[in-house]
Amino acid sequence: MFANFSLKLANIAKTGCFVVRKKISDLSFKIIIAVVTLVIFISVTYWANAGFSEAASEQKQSHETARVTEILATNVEMTENGFYQGEMRLIVELETGAYRGAQTEVVFFLNQITSHQAQIDDRMSVRITVVDEVITSINIQNPERREIVFGFFAVFLVILGLLGGKRGIIAITSLIFTLISIIFLLIPLALRGYSVIFTTFIILFLITIVSLTLLAGFTSKGIAAMIGCLIGVAATAILTHIGATLAHISGFHMEEVGLILATTDIAPAQASGLFISGVLIASLGAVMDTAMTIASTVDELRKNNPKMTVARLFRSGMNVGRDTMGTMTATLILAFAGTSLNMIILIYNGGTSLNQLINSDFIVIEIIRSIAGSLGIILTIPAVALVSSVMD
Repeated sequence: MFANFSLKLANIAKTGCFVVRKKISDLSFKIIIAVVTLVIFISVTYWANAGFSEAASEQKQSHETARVTEILATNVEMTENGFYQGEMRLIVELETGAYRGAQTEVVFFLNQITSHQAQIDDRMSVRITVVDEVITSINIQNPERREIVFGFFAVFLVILGLLGGKRGIIAITSLIFTLISIIFLLIPLALRGYSVIFTTFIILFLITIVSLTLLAGFTSKGIAAMIGCLIGVAATAILTHIGATLAHISGFHMEEVGLILATTDIAPAQASGLFISGVLIASLGAVMDTAMTIASTVDELRKNNPKMTVARLFRSGMNVGRDTMGTMTATLILAFAGTSLNMIILIYNGGTSLNQLINSDFIVIEIIRSIAGSLGIILTIPAVALVSSVMD
């Protein structure tokens, strides 16, 4: 009896060691993949940004932070609309940059945009112009808001981490990766002349893989959501291109593109790509949300009832998708409308006729953005429902 018990103990120990070794092996493999991917990402990001910092340092102008040390004169009055206008003569001291500690007199002009009466020790964002290593002018741009912006973002991250727990930490990691990818990878590559649409699609593909892998792991649920996202993003790109072509809309109809073409090396042929790229980036979040919701639902149904057929799983996924369809598309359309509210008010107040309104560049662009993004979400639903229902 003792021999049989010892044999069973040995088998259990052997099995346990095998499981532990397998888990360690799987973990080691995942760590290696993660490290290699991170090294590649950092290397590509470094290469994409190489040269831009040197080019910025060669410019004669730079933006720094300065502190108000003395108020020499004030000629400011309150307008009927509730903002200050006039000018203030100040002494400011630079707190950042190569000329930190330098003091100079500046004139601060107040209007409806810069309606803030400077006080002693106020910190201001300034633009300095340097010629032959001598400061020739300092212009106050805005009150220094860096601490407020970073603090507000930090509060968001802390609340997300505390309330979300592990999932919140994963969401923060995904958010940081997304911001780095767009700011330090997409934009520099576009400035280097690479196709904006192709680069955007590749980077959004990378963001989708990393975000959903962090959230769901490399599982059937995660893979189904990834495939659905790619289909949704591709559909959005195609529909945006078709809509813009039929409506004779290009990136040149966007206000900022003219300034971009005048101040950067982006080729004029890239203008239409900037329009499509913006739509894809704006819609990706809603597409990922929809894809993950459906994939998680179908995966949970399969786990709770392994005997469910593919057809029933697909119908269940579609039913959930129909429930989220309205809210997701409304979210996207409201987001586009919210960013355009000021312009819509101006157009409405101008007594513009309905025919003129519908044919205006601005309205057509917003309609194409909203409808193409919404259709991308809608087409994501059957794609994810089908893929997740047939995957084991």
